[in-house]
Amino acid sequence: MRPWVLVTVVGAIVLATVEVLLGTGFSGVVAGWSGGVVGAVLLPVATQLGLLLGSAVFGLRVRQVVFGAMREVASFKRGNVTFTFRALPVTLRAQIGPWRSPVILRCWLAGLLSALAGLAAVAAAWWWVPGAFGRGMALAMSAFMLVKLWPKRVPLTTSTGWLLFSLPRLPEAERSDFLAAPLAARAYEALRSGDIDTAQARADELAERFPGINATVSCQIAVLESRGLYAPGVLLLLKFLSDNDVPPRKMAYLLAGLAGLGFKAIESGQMPADSLLPTAKKALHDAVQLGYPEFELNGTNGLLALIEGDADVAVRLATSGAEYNHSPLSRADDLATLARAHMLLHDNASARTALARAEELAPWSPRVSETRQRLSVN
Repeated sequence: MRPWVLVTVVGAIVLATVEVLLGTGFSGVVAGWSGGVVGAVLLPVATQLGLLLGSAVFGLRVRQVVFGAMREVASFKRGNVTFTFRALPVTLRAQIGPWRSPVILRCWLAGLLSALAGLAAVAAAWWWVPGAFGRGMALAMSAFMLVKLWPKRVPLTTSTGWLLFSLPRLPEAERSDFLAAPLAARAYEALRSGDIDTAQARADELAERFPGINATVSCQIAVLESRGLYAPGVLLLLKFLSDNDVPPRKMAYLLAGLAGLGFKAIESGQMPADSLLPTAKKALHDAVQLGYPEFELNGTNGLLALIEGDADVAVRLATSGAEYNHSPLSRADDLATLARAHMLLHDNASARTALARAEELAPWSPRVSETRQRLSVN
């Protein structure tokens, strides 16, 4: 059972018991549960706000801030940060990473500020919110704060406790990835703007300073992919996986990347489907088994459906992938898949609409530009 589910179930039982013992009756139980729901929503927001503040104060890089969940309502960019608003305003997420040295100290200090913000929110709930509602809120926030302080790092999620207690004790291989992260981040930033030559220069510098580590190889593969060289990227990634003992969290990312890269290599004709497709499919399945959220792979599954000729499924999955993907490059890729799926269905009008959205994000992307050429011929 997931920690938040266990906390919710146990918390509901505790809240009901407390209100019964205090003699507040059914109305008190309902108020306590309502406070618990509010507390469960507010505590993660408080720790995330603390992390964002810590990132600004201690020099980390904030790429994207997402308010809410489900369907995107609006999105805009301020400086290098993209702000996205979604339909259900109950969560706050952000993409945060190292930008300058000393990397580990800056991340630890940001984690400390996140923990202090969460603890301050818990204290405020206990002291300032009265009645059954306040007790429910305070109990829920206290319980969820303990979950936040538990060291945990899985795909797309890093807990405050991991930053505080596990980050300073990283093994050497993972420490090297953190030290290389600022240079890798600058390479990815160059890719986002279509400056592939600068990204290549950063990748070459990474290979010289941090040879053979995950951050370096991932950056090299991203540059190859941006040039449309999918087959060399697949071979480089397969070699890295065979030569290294990769921990589960990083393995999930790498396998998800291998699946997407493999499907592109097959689609472009750079590698044969009969030998690579089973490997890419297994990588996709194993990434999910290792904790990579399946809904985050809708675009990749959409590309698989396109390769296998199921255009209707490709449209559905690529649409979902483009809707929920936070990365401009990945979203442009999903939109290129969507355009190609519409073309397969002989709906060139819808294909042009999807392609226009992709070109707003990454007109230089090989799949986007190639889709434009195909559509122009049609």
